[in-house]
Formats: sequence, C-alpha cells, structure tokens
Amino acid sequence: MKRDEHLATLKTLGISGATTYREAAFSRNIGLFSPGEQDRLAEARVAIPGMGGVGGVHLINLVRTGIGRFNLADFDQFEPVNVNRQFGAKVPSFGRPKLEVMIEEALSINPFLDITPYPAGLTADTMEAFLTGVDVVLDGLDFFQFEIRRSLFNMARSMGVPVITAGPLGFSSALLVFTPQGMGFDDYFDVGGELPEEQKYLRFAMGLAPRPTHIGYMDLSRVDLKGGKGPSLNIACQLCASLAGTEAVRIILGKPGLKPAPSFMQFDPFLQILRKGRLARGNRSLSQRAKLWYVQNVLINAADKARVRIPDQPVLSVSQFDSLPQGVGTYLVQAAIQAPSGDNAQPWQFRLTGNDIHVFLNPQADMSFFNIRQTASIIACGAAMENIRLAAPAMGLDAATQILPDAAQENLMATVHIQPGDQGVDPLAQHIWTRCTNRRPYSKRPLPDWVQADLKARIRNIPEAQLHLLTGSSKLRKLAKVIYLADRIRTEHQGLHEHFTSMIRFNVQEAQQRRDGLPLKNLEAGLPGEAFLRLTKPWPAMRLANRIGLGRMVALHSAQGILASGAAGMVVVDGLEAKDFLLGGQALQRIWLALEHHGLQMQPMTAVTLFWLRWQWEGPASFSEKHQKLLERVWQDLKGLFVNVDFEKQGLVMLFRTGYGPGIRHRTLRRGAGDSLMK
Repeated sequence: MKRDEHLATLKTLGISGATTYREAAFSRNIGLFSPGEQDRLAEARVAIPGMGGVGGVHLINLVRTGIGRFNLADFDQFEPVNVNRQFGAKVPSFGRPKLEVMIEEALSINPFLDITPYPAGLTADTMEAFLTGVDVVLDGLDFFQFEIRRSLFNMARSMGVPVITAGPLGFSSALLVFTPQGMGFDDYFDVGGELPEEQKYLRFAMGLAPRPTHIGYMDLSRVDLKGGKGPSLNIACQLCASLAGTEAVRIILGKPGLKPAPSFMQFDPFLQILRKGRLARGNRSLSQRAKLWYVQNVLINAADKARVRIPDQPVLSVSQFDSLPQGVGTYLVQAAIQAPSGDNAQPWQFRLTGNDIHVFLNPQADMSFFNIRQTASIIACGAAMENIRLAAPAMGLDAATQILPDAAQENLMATVHIQPGDQGVDPLAQHIWTRCTNRRPYSKRPLPDWVQADLKARIRNIPEAQLHLLTGSSKLRKLAKVIYLADRIRTEHQGLHEHFTSMIRFNVQEAQQRRDGLPLKNLEAGLPGEAFLRLTKPWPAMRLANRIGLGRMVALHSAQGILASGAAGMVVVDGLEAKDFLLGGQALQRIWLALEHHGLQMQPMTAVTLFWLRWQWEGPASFSEKHQKLLERVWQDLKGLFVNVDFEKQGLVMLFRTGYGPGIRHRTLRRGAGDSLMK
C-alpha cells in the first residue's frame, strides 16, 4: 500500500509519528495560525462530495493547510475531457476511479490522514453517515447534480453542519455559506415544488452569483442546460478552492467570515471586480426574478437559437474500406454545404461516384449582377471543397483534391478522391459546423500580432493565395469610406436591390421551408432596420427612399460595421481564372475557420471586390455614369490601402471585417445533403 511506502520514507528522515510530521510539514503555516490552531485543523473532519474540478482542488488545498480528517465521495473515473480543470486528471489516471486517485494524491502529501471513502458516490443511503461527525462540508458536486446537492444541503442543515459552495464561473468564483442560522437551500434558490431540470440549474446559477460578472465575456452558446454541459476553467476552480478553503478554516477555528446565505460574494480576477451583498429574499426578490426572466428568455434562448446541432460522425472501419459508404459520403457532403456562399444561395451540387465526391457549380442558383462570371459561386465551391478535405481525416480518411479535372464535364469544379489515410486531423475541422457570418458590432481591440501571423500561416499550403490585413483606426476609417461609397450602389441599382430582397426570408416559416437565403433576424438590422427592409422591398419604394437620401443609411450601416471592428482583410489569388478563384475559396474558408478558432467574428464585405472584377472584365460602361464616378474614387482609395496587391493581375477573392465580439444570435439555414446530390 502506498501509505506504508510513504511512512517508510518518512522513517528514513527520522519522522515516525503524525505530530512530528505535522510540526515539520506545516511549520510555515505558523504565524497565520497558532500552533494550537494548527492542532485543531489536524483534528477537524471535512466532507467533500465530488473529486472533480472543484472538489479535487478542495481536497489538496485543505490537506496542505493541515486538515487531518476527510469524508470523500465520488463514483466517476478520470478521462481526457477532465484534463483542463481537474487535479487528478493525468494520462496515467485515465480510466481509474477519481476517488482512488485523489486519495493517493492526498496521502502522498500527508500519509497520516484519516480518510473515509465513499466509492459509490454520495447517495441517499450514505448521506447521513457521510455527514456524521463533520465540521464543515465543501461542495464539490458537479454543477448539474442538482437533486443530490439539494438533499445534501437540506440534511446538513438538519444535522447542524455548515456547507460551503463555491462555483467556477468563467474566470471567477462565487461563494455562499449555508448554516442552520441562515437561509435554507430551497428558500434561497426558490426551488420548492416541481420544476423543469433547466429551471433548477438556472436558479442555482443565478442564486450562486446574483450580480454575475462572467456573463459579459462567456459564450453562452457553449452552455447547454439540457445537455448538462458548460465551459469551466482550472483558473476558476483554483480560485474556488482558495475562497472555500478560507471559509472552511474560519468555520473550524470559530473566526468570523462570510455571513451565511442570503449573503453572497463573487470575485472575478479577469475583470478585477469583487461583488458582495445580501439577497434578502433569495431568488424570490423582484430584482432576481427579473434577472432570471432576462437570462432565460433573452440570453439563453438567443444562445440556444444560435447553437449548432452537429451531426453524428459515421462509424467507419477503415481497415474494411472498399468504396465510399453512402453514410460517409452524405456526411462529407453535409460538411461541404456548411461553406459560405453569396446571400446563402448554396450554388453547388455534388455527385458520389465510387470513392469520389464531384463538386459541381449550379449556375442557376445565383444569376445576380454581383456574381460576375459566376465568380462568387466558384469561390463558394472552393470553400465547400475545402470543407470536405478538412472533414475526411477525422474519420481516418485522406481527401485528395483535383481542381477542374475534366473540361468536358460542364460546371465540374473539382473531384475529391476519398481513401484510407493518416494525414492527421486539422484543428480547423471542428469549426466547419459553427462558422458563420456575424453582422453585429465588434470590439475595436486590434488583433494581436501572433493571431495575424497565424491567420497567414493557415494558407501556406495554398501558395497561390495571400491574406492582406488592415489594422489601426486610421486605415479602418479610410476603408469605411470606401465601403460606404461602394455599398451605395447596392441600394441604387435595381437589379442588385431586387436580388438582395429576394434572398431575404422575411418570416420564419419561409426560412424553415426554403433553408436558403438570409433570415431577416440574421441581418441584425434592429426593429427600425427590419421595418425599412420590409417597406423598401418593392423597387419603387426603394427608389423613393434613394431620392430622399434614406437609401444611404444602408451604406452608412456597412461603414459603421468597419469602424466597429478590430481589423479588415482581403484574400487575393495570383490569377483571374476559375482555378484561381477555386483556390481562393479554399484559402478563404481556411482563414474564416481560423478566425472562428481564435474566437473572432467575421463578416464579408463583398460588394467592392466583385464590383472591381466586373469593372476589369466588362469595363466601366457596365455601371451607370453616376456609379462610375463613385467607383473611380473607390478604386483610388482601395489601392492606397492595399498597396501590396496587384489589382491588375491578381484576383480579389473577398474583403471582410473581423474582431472580437458577441456571438451570432440568428443563423442561416442549409438544405440537407440529399437536396444537393445529383443523380
């Protein structure tokens, strides 16, 4: 037994008893504790249910503080997903019981500990024994273990045992202490009677942090109350252990500390904020009820709408791979159609033949003035092709791509040959399903140099493509002027206006049925903007709006988007042929996925690049005289900003804005893979 090994080691150092070891091991505590207080800690018994992110650190923290006796409960095993926050989660401990591992860790620090284990976890049958003789409980239960937590707190109250709960929230920790003298669990959290599980979790979270600091920087789309998942950091778990451990010591030694519930505290080192107070009626207070309504009906519902339902990856036996299984082919096509396309036209079709996925351009999908020589759609096909290439390795497959493999096959853009391989999974693949266009304002915080360098590095395998970035308020102001001038044409050109409004899905039913185009809410125009779009849908109404100057508000909104960004970028390719723009689509998709990887938002600003291509190929006369004059100013300013781009020889793939900002609230929809397959 390892305890015996540790004791034998101590004997070689001349330490043969618990008192001698305690005097040596915890000598540096003296001065903050008296020797008598250190002795009292050694005799104290602390109960910790749960040996995960918070509970495991509670244990180690208190062992090093000198607590000598523990009741510990956990039924789970360690696995890789625990590594980011759980003390005992290490490669050698994967598959081992958490309780067993953490007891070993504790005994390696102090082999004289008195530990009573509960390997079946905390249950109704063992709860009374678990609490008997205990000085204080430190709650280490998983956030989503609500009912057993509720039973624990209520039984501890009836037995006169204080319970401390500290929750990791973002970078912060919230802290509550429940004692028989304070408010009870059910009253404070207002969880009496029958409630849906999600409502219980929400009330627990909001009661834990009545004045939450973390909501502003947490991506709520990653919080899944129904699925029992949410983000958590080791940083916050460590902070939880520090705050809870301090309160435990105060309680054991009879020193004043945080008053029991309804008093609360939250400390957020990320925002450098300390919030504390007293919630007299708990979650029943009017202010708390209003917050609960807002979080559930506005923040969480919006995040739920924006959450992506990622399809299950097919189970594939690569060793028995002969030809591309139908399910695998369909999955890869489904990944392909998550690619971006102009106004979500989805201008592609696919054919599965043997081990090949053929990517075809569907020219009927977008016949707009924007889509000069189908270039925007060709770029979209390149992005779809890249998604296939990225998604295949996750199943142990290799995807070899041929661009324009057969000139005799009309509209055939590429063939992706699928076969067993071991090229390694690209981290960008996980973002295929979550990548989106975000039209909300971003932070003006500039992109760090290392992020800029990483974005450019992501397309090194496509040497024909380059990324040029603009940062700094001065350059972004100049670009905003360029965008304003170019986007004026969008509302003043009848064909562009009619195409754009034809792609807006003005009601939810239409969006759900067609599963293409742009749902009205996705445009982030706000209620006044949505009313403007509805009223000006007929061209005569838009023409009238242009005459009185209201049409320019659309261009102004686009310009303000540039100003509310951290950077702008342009993807270019070496040539102006279809193959160049297919490569450009691949590069664009990689950059977009890399932006998602770094937590950055992105919105294409495509008018100016597509107008330039039309100007090059069709000549200035393809625009009205008024718009020619506007564009001459645009070209001059654009060339002055992107000085390293050869506008005459290189193909402009896309201009975009990017930055740190809030997540999307309303996603576009995609057709099913079957709708995009050719027979």
